[in-house]
Amino acid sequence: MADRNEASWNNMISGYVKTGFFLDASGLFLQMWDRGFELNGYVIASLLTAFSRSKSMFLEGLQIHGLVLKNGLLYDVFVATSVLHFYGGFALVSDAQLLFNEMPDRNVVSWTSLMVNLADDGLFYEVVNLYQRMRQAGVGCNQNTFTTVISSCGSFDDEFLVHQVLGHVIKTGHEINVSVANSLVSTFGRFGQMEVACYIFNHMDVHDIISWNSILAAFVHNLVFEEALIYFHLMRLNHGEVNETTLSTVLSVCGSMDKLNWGRGLHGLVLKLGYEMDICLTNTLLTMYFESGRCQDAEQLFHGMPEKDLISWNSMMAGYALGSNCLDALRALGVLLRQKKIINFVTFASALSACADKEVLSEGRIVHGLVIVSGLHENLVVGNALISMYGKGGMAHKAKDVFGKMPEKELVTWNALISGFAENGEVDEALVIFKSMREMDIPSNYITLINVLGSFYVPCQLLRQGMPLHGHILVTGFDSDEYVRNSLISMYACCGDLDSSNLIFYALVNRTPATWNSLVAANAHHGQWEEALKLLREMQRAGVNFDQFSLSAALAASSNLAILEDGQHLHGIAIKLRHGHLLKARETFHEMLVHGSKPDHVSFVAILSACSHGGLVDEGLSYFTSMTSDFGVSAGIEHCVCIVDLLGRSGKLDEAESFIKKMPVPPNDFIWRSLLSACKIHGHLELGKKAAQHLLDANSSDDSAYVLYSNVCATSGKWHDVHRVRVKMETESVKKKPACSWLNIRGKISSFGAGDQSHAESEQIYIRLAQMKKEIKEAGYVPDTSYALHDTDEEQKEDNLWKHSERLALAYGLIETQEGSTLRIFKNLRVCGDCHSVYKFVSSVVSREIILRDPYRFHHFRGGKCSCGDYW
Repeated sequence: MADRNEASWNNMISGYVKTGFFLDASGLFLQMWDRGFELNGYVIASLLTAFSRSKSMFLEGLQIHGLVLKNGLLYDVFVATSVLHFYGGFALVSDAQLLFNEMPDRNVVSWTSLMVNLADDGLFYEVVNLYQRMRQAGVGCNQNTFTTVISSCGSFDDEFLVHQVLGHVIKTGHEINVSVANSLVSTFGRFGQMEVACYIFNHMDVHDIISWNSILAAFVHNLVFEEALIYFHLMRLNHGEVNETTLSTVLSVCGSMDKLNWGRGLHGLVLKLGYEMDICLTNTLLTMYFESGRCQDAEQLFHGMPEKDLISWNSMMAGYALGSNCLDALRALGVLLRQKKIINFVTFASALSACADKEVLSEGRIVHGLVIVSGLHENLVVGNALISMYGKGGMAHKAKDVFGKMPEKELVTWNALISGFAENGEVDEALVIFKSMREMDIPSNYITLINVLGSFYVPCQLLRQGMPLHGHILVTGFDSDEYVRNSLISMYACCGDLDSSNLIFYALVNRTPATWNSLVAANAHHGQWEEALKLLREMQRAGVNFDQFSLSAALAASSNLAILEDGQHLHGIAIKLRHGHLLKARETFHEMLVHGSKPDHVSFVAILSACSHGGLVDEGLSYFTSMTSDFGVSAGIEHCVCIVDLLGRSGKLDEAESFIKKMPVPPNDFIWRSLLSACKIHGHLELGKKAAQHLLDANSSDDSAYVLYSNVCATSGKWHDVHRVRVKMETESVKKKPACSWLNIRGKISSFGAGDQSHAESEQIYIRLAQMKKEIKEAGYVPDTSYALHDTDEEQKEDNLWKHSERLALAYGLIETQEGSTLRIFKNLRVCGDCHSVYKFVSSVVSREIILRDPYRFHHFRGGKCSCGDYW
């Protein structure tokens, strides 16, 4: 151009900036300046925008700021705001604030620009303070102001303030603006106010893709998964367009809800839309497949990824941890270490979670060593994972050591430690930690209380600790929490007070499915099968939804009662209810398959357990075979334990041994203990010796393995072998856990050992014991001396049986309690078969209900019968 005026230069510089040629824009500006053109706000703003976007032209920007000051252009609010924006672009928030305070004039863009800078730097309180100053200054807000302030309110959970902002939005008419409405939907969703979020969304005139993604994310954040899928369907119908954010959000729903068909359909949509190369979306697919139990699909997808980032590897390790697949998780960690890839705290947290089991705790300790070497041992998330791992691995005191060394702790940390002690039965220690929390004014949440409640399981704990904690729950208002209520129902049931469980349940006006299921489980735990079945029928009539886990638990509980007809009835109810066929409760498993429903890992554990306790050998083996071949469910150790128990109970010990040799997973102590118990029942000495040896190889101080094998020898009449086992125990300094029974009489615990004569009323107890023996013999009782495990004559064996701790406790209970009342007795070891018979006869002779709890179940004796059906 021959004639270039100021407008021409301005347009050229602006054009270069818009097209990304920042250096050319800078060069053209220098030429313009050399030719004597005056600086103007338009060109200054264009250049500062260029330098801010480039992220590499900071010095040039400082020079422009110098020119602005030299030429007195800071009084131009348009120029000053551009400089402000420049400093914000380089994250120099403090410099931006200084400049803002020096500006002689400010407009809405100036205020909003600083707000955006503060929000980008995470200074959300500062954003709100600036908003309040802006309103006091009488400056009006625009849509960018409102979106920034609303998002900031959501980031630091100021629910009251966001309602004030909403009022301001409505007053100024900005609620019709799409971006403002999107921010409101997102923020109210974060606060859990889905009614408000849905109202705003449903009253929007126009929805863009961000609107739909915001409401979907709100539903997912609040675990309202069904609604999320409904709105996704509406989005497809009314909007059509979806993006990576949409798909990632909905895929997370599919994993959480076990909606594998939806997940597969979305995977197809990912491929159709060409997003298969999007690594973030692929990582979400990995998580979805793992959460749906499709480990092989996740592995296939992972190995087919052209590029993997650390999140991909972390997703795989988290997936393996979710499936308790420790070895694969550690293999993945090994690959990362060998390839010298950068790993982070998430990697180690997943690896530690995978090792959170007694069977693999040694591997977990190795990972702990790697954590220390990597310098991540002080990381909060890693510390929480370590505490959880040691707690679940039976080393709660090691977890406490980790806790003591952590420089920072959060509520999750405290909860993990309490859970560790509670799971290991160390109630007093769990309570000490809980008390420490209260003394340090650390607020507890429902998880804290659930962990503490779950540690109570005997009557003395109920009186001393459980009931006071219930009082604390009432005072603090946690009794309104569904999970806490359900835990209270379970606590009272576990401590033998089913009446209180029922009182809590029937006092509730609104009962969720989980609340119903808690009481079902409580009744099944006590052997109150009729009541449990009655509750299930009430649930059906009330149209209460069941989830797969509660149904599987109910089925497993019913199978433990060994009432085969009713167990099969519940089997049909559980399967059909889970798949929506409420009126077909008695239909068979085959009919379920005809309807296209697919059983999962948990369902097969329940079904195999039912077959084991019901003696259905052929059916159980058929289920196990079809589980893998027809349904693609990998056989886990839980399924294998059921099969060994199934074969062992039915006397097929050789088949059980053969099965163990061919198992798809390595046998653990549950396998060998199940086999050893079967050998005791059927007197298989040689195989019992093998099973005991496996248990002792794993843990040479396992007293129960010695005792079980000694019992096998005694049952087989091999008294010389019994003596050898006892000598071996003495040599290894292994002491048998002594049997102990106890009961609570008027708030006082009375305990008895075998042959105990230390009680103050011992003389009266043995007199009542003799009377009881005479009464039940007249009623037809014949002692089974095979349960006397000492080599003596028959008379002495019978005398030894009558010294068992549970009989002494029973005699004392009959003396001290009112006729017709329910008698509750607890024992620390499994009740022997002859004592079980005694309890049945006594319940008939004295016409009383007697509840005996051993480590395996509650036995309810009434009218000469036991709730377990003599099969425990």
